[in-house]
Amino acid sequence: MKKQPPVYFWSFWPRESQKRFFRMILLGTIVSVLSISIGLKLFSGSLEQRIAESKEQYGRVVPIVQDIKALRAQQGALTHLSVEDATWAIIDDLVIEKNLTSIRSTVVDDDIKGIQVTFSGLSLNKLTSFMVALRDRASLQTPSCILTRNPDDPRLADAHFVLAR
Repeated sequence: MKKQPPVYFWSFWPRESQKRFFRMILLGTIVSVLSISIGLKLFSGSLEQRIAESKEQYGRVVPIVQDIKALRAQQGALTHLSVEDATWAIIDDLVIEKNLTSIRSTVVDDDIKGIQVTFSGLSLNKLTSFMVALRDRASLQTPSCILTRNPDDPRLADAHFVLAR
């Protein structure tokens, strides 16, 4: 039994029509590949340009932001107070004294005086308000901060801060 060659839809066309069909397929493939590669090149070029513009803008904005942060820290209303007094003022303002577990003096690197503050059962809002007030109002830094989930209520946090200037 003789094996028959596969039958394609163009097999019954005249020879010239088959040649013209395959030339068009080849030409269409070449045009498609070229248009896709040119389109991708143009797209990547514009993307590179946008990235370069964003980097340039970021380079102009970073020093301004750093200056604003430095000025904000210097203008805090509690910067003239000691670390402990400023922390107590923030705790009183935020009414989180009931969450305060302990507060004690400590020494941070190179003889810098600081305090350790421990809270239990703070909500995320109170915790972020406390941290923002430390930075903006008292110009305090946090060399160490430990946040854990409250065992009694997993929606709340326990926090231990070491604060210094």
